Amino acid sequence: MPKEGNVNASIGPFVSRTDYHGSSTQTKAPFFGDFGFIVNGDINDSGALEIALFHMQKVYFREENSKTIAEKTELMHITMGYRYWLSPLFSTSLALSSSYPMNQPQVMHTDFATGQNIDTSARDTVDYGFDISIQGELWQRDRYSVFADARYGLSVTEKRNEDGSHYGLLIGLKYLVQEKHPTLTKEKN
Repeated sequence: MPKEGNVNASIGPFVSRTDYHGSSTQTKAPFFGDFGFIVNGDINDSGALEIALFHMQKVYFREENSKTIAEKTELMHITMGYRYWLSPLFSTSLALSSSYPMNQPQVMHTDFATGQNIDTSARDTVDYGFDISIQGELWQRDRYSVFADARYGLSVTEKRNEDGSHYGLLIGLKYLVQEKHPTLTKEKN
C-alpha cells in the first residue's frame, strides 16, 4: 500500500504485442520482449503519481484497398499518470503516453507494389495515447516486492485504417527507494 512521501522504483522484462484487428490472414502481430522502468511517488494512502518508461519493438499495421503494410520500429514509450490502489495487493492506473521511434522503420510485410507503400505511424516523430494498467503484487519482503503489470496502450494519433495500439505484460522487481516515515524495527537483545 502507498504511504504519503514514499518513492518506489521498479524494473523488469516487458513483453508486448500490437493489437491488430486487420483482415489480412498472412500478417500476424508478433510478441516482442524488452524492458520497462516505473517510478511511483505516493501522494496519499491510496494513490501515487507514476512515470514509466518502456523500451520496445512495435509493429504498426495499416490497410488500404484490401492491401496491408506492417512496419516495425524500435521506440521509447513514456507514460505519466496516476496509480490507485484497490487493495494492499492490487492497483490500477491511467496515464497519458507518448512514444518516440528511435530508428528507421523496417517493412515486415507489404501487399503494395514497390514505390506505392503508404506510411504508418512508425515513421512519425511521436505517437500519443493513453495507457491503462492493472497491477498485482506477487511477493513482498521488506523494501522489495515482485509484481505483474498488465497494460493496454491506446494510440490516439493512429492514421486512417491503422492499428497501432498495443498490450503488454511486465514482471517487475520493485524497490522502496525513499520512505517519508521509516518503519521502526525492534532491536534484538
